[in-house]
Amino acid sequence: MSIREQKELPVYFFTGFLEAGKTKFIKESLADPKFNEGEKTLLILCEEGIEEYEPEAEYMANVTIECFDEAEQLTEERLRARALRSGAERIVVEYNGMWDLGAFFEAMPAEWTVYQLMFFADATTILNY
Repeated sequence: MSIREQKELPVYFFTGFLEAGKTKFIKESLADPKFNEGEKTLLILCEEGIEEYEPEAEYMANVTIECFDEAEQLTEERLRARALRSGAERIVVEYNGMWDLGAFFEAMPAEWTVYQLMFFADATTILNY
């Protein structure tokens, strides 16, 4: 299939520092019927924080979670394969704020289009970083 024939996939990108509220914001977004109308969603996790996702939650019914522990694991082939396997209609990425952002964009398949990019920081700890 050529790139022209491939369906565009919207990407919602959440990055920032550890414990800044990314997971909580994503969970609230997925629970919001204005954002989640049941689309098949691939949730790519690039870090583990204190807050966790509850796969049994109603809003997670059409969400497939894929974890990447190292930036080197992010390749176009792996990202595309995960999206195809999940049947994703959109992608949500929780990105490690300490990883090079350019690495993800270089690996991102051509049919993926960034719809939103949000950066999170906790004002009480950002100066530590």
